[in-house]
Amino acid sequence: MVTANERLMAKGAAMLAAATAIAFSGQAAIRPPAVPLVCVEPHFSVWSAADRLYEADTSHWSGARQPLEILLHADGRTYRLCGRGKGKTLELPVLPQTDCRVGATETVYCFSNGKGLSAEVAFMTPRLTDDLDVFSRPVSYVTILVSGAKEWSVDTSITGAWATNDDKALMEWATNTVAGVRDVSVGRINQQPFSASGDRKRANWGRVHLAGPVRDGAVVRYLIAYDSGKSVRFFGRELVDWWARNGKSFDAMLTEAIGDASALSAKCRTFDNRFRSEMLRVGGEKYADIAELAWRQSFAACKFVSGPNGEPFMFSAENDSGGMIGTTDVFYPQFPHLLYSSLVLAKATLAPTCIYAASTNWPYAYAPHDLGLFPVAEGQYYGMKKGQSVGGGTDDTFRMPVEECGNMLILLAAVAKAEGNADFAGRWWGEVEKWAEYLAQFGYDPGNQLCTDDFAGHLAHNANLSIKSIVALAAFAEMAKMRGEEEAAAKYRALAEEMVPKWIKAAKGGAYGGTRIAFDRPGTWSLKYNLVWDRVLGLGLFPPEVAEAEMKTYRLVASEYGVPLDCRKTYTKADWIVWAGTLTGRREDLEFMCEGLHRFLCETPDRVPFSDWYMADSGLYRAFIARSVVGGVFMPAVDLSTKRIKNAKR
Repeated sequence: MVTANERLMAKGAAMLAAATAIAFSGQAAIRPPAVPLVCVEPHFSVWSAADRLYEADTSHWSGARQPLEILLHADGRTYRLCGRGKGKTLELPVLPQTDCRVGATETVYCFSNGKGLSAEVAFMTPRLTDDLDVFSRPVSYVTILVSGAKEWSVDTSITGAWATNDDKALMEWATNTVAGVRDVSVGRINQQPFSASGDRKRANWGRVHLAGPVRDGAVVRYLIAYDSGKSVRFFGRELVDWWARNGKSFDAMLTEAIGDASALSAKCRTFDNRFRSEMLRVGGEKYADIAELAWRQSFAACKFVSGPNGEPFMFSAENDSGGMIGTTDVFYPQFPHLLYSSLVLAKATLAPTCIYAASTNWPYAYAPHDLGLFPVAEGQYYGMKKGQSVGGGTDDTFRMPVEECGNMLILLAAVAKAEGNADFAGRWWGEVEKWAEYLAQFGYDPGNQLCTDDFAGHLAHNANLSIKSIVALAAFAEMAKMRGEEEAAAKYRALAEEMVPKWIKAAKGGAYGGTRIAFDRPGTWSLKYNLVWDRVLGLGLFPPEVAEAEMKTYRLVASEYGVPLDCRKTYTKADWIVWAGTLTGRREDLEFMCEGLHRFLCETPDRVPFSDWYMADSGLYRAFIARSVVGGVFMPAVDLSTKRIKNAKR
């Protein structure tokens, strides 16, 4: 363990009063299952799984220990602020924690002994999409402000566990100076780029840096950064982070990050306050809490890199659900976050899949499920190898053909509507046409196959999957119309319109006046979350009575922690709960659907990052943690109007 020290002398109450406040305003009460701290990307994502920062060691999203220790020395006494520690450190007294507030980009802890000594510790990851160079930096900031002490200093340290997936690996430490600041780094002696592919993996190559302390008025800052060097392998090409696309060195990037610290701190606080205000307008206090907790997690499950030709690429990692990279039915639920925050990121997410689908590496008429195992994108993994642990089959029923075709068409249409043209989809129009034709043949009444809820197993005649196909065909028609292909537009629009009354007739007879889970299962029900795109894209396909009847059903079948996914089990999905709450467009329906989800986040005994798959009756998490799909909670905030998108692109 290596420690960076600085002894700070307080210069009077005037300086402390003038210091920039760390805390942001207006935070409602929520107790996150795990608190986001250093949340940058899948290999560099550290959380606190405790109510108080000093009650447990910090850990990687997968649960592996990655200790961060912060000790405060104040007027001759030493207090533990972060980390449980061991030995003599564990025996140190704590400065009692009085508050923890989670914002979109910053988490703030407050401490006080009730006798005048107080401290604030803020963890900030500036995931602000108006500057994608800053957005892509693998850097988080730790800022400490202390008041009520004549003399104080801080010791902050990390361990080698931050830079390896194997705790038995031999590690190497180094000390450097960057921009006049001490920079301590650690990495494996035996570097193995791309050796730790798949699920629940930490960094296994590169170096993790702890730079600081940096004095800024009456506060002190540390920077924790990850120099991966090589980020993603894409069909034989080793890609680098977006910030490094023009050859910028890690030291140069870190120097910029040190210089930007104060301005970014102020910018993040301003953003967090504005963001919360907007989420309050969209869905109220509990919805705003959920959205704040989702912001960093959604982005931290992704890598933003420079593509083979210097274009922006965004790759999601399927955390805790197989470890695939660029999974189509994972970025499908995340996409509302991307549409809300940045069209560049939205297109950067779709582009790798489109390129793969247009290559000779993908010979099928339907869209691919994934690109490989994170961080190696060299071809679909799921359902491609007989006997593999994920998927388990080698035919179309395991590759989700209807699901993925529908996802790609809907998301490409969302980008087209936002931009006012279909030029982006037009780059791969041959593939787009194939996907539309596939749905025209097989989408209305799907065979016995999987959908994005593959954990629930195969389901033939899936009514919700059928909705996706119908909406996707109309979405394709809209893109064709933008391209001036009037004949194709009319054909596919008519096809979608013809399917709607057929669907209503086939799905009629569900429980409580709603619709069935499958056309051949009367008296059943399920969340029809795919229906939301009909309203969001302005397609006008389904009469409002369908959504009204669905919402009545959801109110009747709701459990303590939300509405179950369907009638078969008592588990549910956080992203689909919020989408379903958006079907009618009424604020009261969204608030109702968020009520149980908010209660789950506050009360679940499972201290893991925001799980999107949990039991609606008991509040126990089922699986799926730290995933990007929580970006789906931004669906109620999506507005594809020109004004909204102009704001998002700045």
